[in-house]
Amino acid sequence: MAFVTRQFVRSMSSSSSAEASAKKILVKHVTVIGGGLMGAGIAQLVEVIKTPMTSQKTFESLLDFSRALGKHPVACKDTPGFIVNRLLVPYLMEAVRLCERGEASKEDIDTAMKLGAGYPMGPFELLDYVGLDTTKFILHGWHEMDSKNPLFQPCPSLNKLVAEKNFGKKSGEGFYKYK
Repeated sequence: MAFVTRQFVRSMSSSSSAEASAKKILVKHVTVIGGGLMGAGIAQLVEVIKTPMTSQKTFESLLDFSRALGKHPVACKDTPGFIVNRLLVPYLMEAVRLCERGEASKEDIDTAMKLGAGYPMGPFELLDYVGLDTTKFILHGWHEMDSKNPLFQPCPSLNKLVAEKNFGKKSGEGFYKYK
């Protein structure tokens, strides 16, 4: 796990009004906690989330701060998975379910998505890279929040691999073997 703190000496202003511009928020420290894919994604997949409790000034300051760092922030309401994971996890789970139903092999699904969709990794390769335990944790949390949503249903193959402690690349085996 990485723990990185960096001090920034930039003042950020809100662009919504002259009054908001006069009041500045000074961001002094930024901390990114995460290892591997997660840490890299946080430092890239800046998703700025606006909840009912987030002030417009804070929201705009975070967008401005992200831009000042050379990032391309995107705005999203507070919804499970925000943007990237909300689209990614159901895609990954449908790939597993396609394989579970015997409609295609994991190798053919991976090849089809790499060659047919131009993805750098197929869904099974990506699942192993992210970590099957991490994906199961996300899916389980979403299922608890909305158990009737078909996108959030438990996945027997994923549950079996995690129960066997086959988490993907980090354990040496997941949908594929890495030893």
